[in-house]
Amino acid sequence: MVTPHDDLFHFTFQQHKAHDDPDVERQLLRYAVHLGDRARGDVGTAPVVAVLLHHGDRPFVVGEPAGDDPFAAWQPQLRFVVDDLQRETEASLRARRLTPLGTLTLLCLRFLRGLSGDEALQSFERWGDLLRAVDRDDGPSAGRDAIAAIACYALCVVEVPHRDLQEVFERLLQRPEETIMSTAEKLRREGFAQGRAEGQAEGEAKGEAKGRAEALLRQLEKRFGALPAGTAERVRASTIAELDRWLDRVLDARALADVFAG
Repeated sequence: MVTPHDDLFHFTFQQHKAHDDPDVERQLLRYAVHLGDRARGDVGTAPVVAVLLHHGDRPFVVGEPAGDDPFAAWQPQLRFVVDDLQRETEASLRARRLTPLGTLTLLCLRFLRGLSGDEALQSFERWGDLLRAVDRDDGPSAGRDAIAAIACYALCVVEVPHRDLQEVFERLLQRPEETIMSTAEKLRREGFAQGRAEGQAEGEAKGEAKGRAEALLRQLEKRFGALPAGTAERVRASTIAELDRWLDRVLDARALADVFAG
């Protein structure tokens, strides 16, 4: 995003995280350098401001370099703004001067992951005014596409029956909502829903990890082609924290090794 200030411009970009990642500063630095290089050809030298949007289960903790690292003082560093949603309430997020889609997105990131299915449905009831405003917005993103994305996120992070979610959305939006059913079927095919269903029998954490592992493997194969021997076994044996870190990297990695670096 390019932001004017008097006669100056600066570039602002956001990265979002749901967990503490010791590699986050290096990721942000890489993006900042890349964006700064692109900006020089358009508007000349312009400052780049990095914003970390954190929506984990606990407040964000800034990672510190290892105390025994003799080269720590000479490593490139980037100061970045932390928008820690864990410290925000529903009222404070609604009070921000954002578009309805921006407010609804922050509310979903802040609260949905920690809710039961019934609690998530009750939350959408409270956020009905935002849902309707988003649905009627011509964009960007186009209203119905944005609603589909919100529903998809809810199905991924909450144990909520898709038929119940569809019924609530249709009642609040006062129109048929067909994307929820197709999204639920797609997630089932891709392994998320399967991982959650198995989690009921095998334990929530194990089922959650399995669903994320299969999703990561599909993304790796689409991005880098056939995977080396042992990669699938490594991914399926990993923790949820490791899988989240690799899923965050897969879209920006230039090579398979970059996903698993560090």
